[in-house]
Amino acid sequence: MLVTPQVATPADYAELAAIWTRSVQATHHFLAPADRDDIQRHLPEYFDQVDLYKWQVAGQTVGFSGTAGTELVMLFLDPPYFRHGYGQAIFHALMRKPGIQTVSVNEQNPGALAFYQRQGFQIVSRAAVDEAGRPYPILNLERQA
Repeated sequence: MLVTPQVATPADYAELAAIWTRSVQATHHFLAPADRDDIQRHLPEYFDQVDLYKWQVAGQTVGFSGTAGTELVMLFLDPPYFRHGYGQAIFHALMRKPGIQTVSVNEQNPGALAFYQRQGFQIVSRAAVDEAGRPYPILNLERQA
């Protein structure tokens, strides 16, 4: 499966935010609507803080990723592309870059946790709240050699 990356620019933010919204609605049922809306409002700021890529198949954007140093900060797929190998293809392409060693996931998102554990990550710590102090526990994972 050929999934190709393109550096995302601010012109792509609306498309990526729409993918984020659909993905979160499908997987983050635990988020209160007000919290989801607040996060969505801040997406452009978050996008500006990472090396942001949109991932395409035959010209269609299927998802996006953001990395910062050795951390995979975000990886979201549009729901029609769930469970078809696109996430794994993107992940393996990202791993060809040196250094992705850590990722954090919401504890209430067992699908994401299982995905990263299948990729060789293990839980190394837990935070009771997310980075904004909201009541969504975060699991910090590291890739095991």
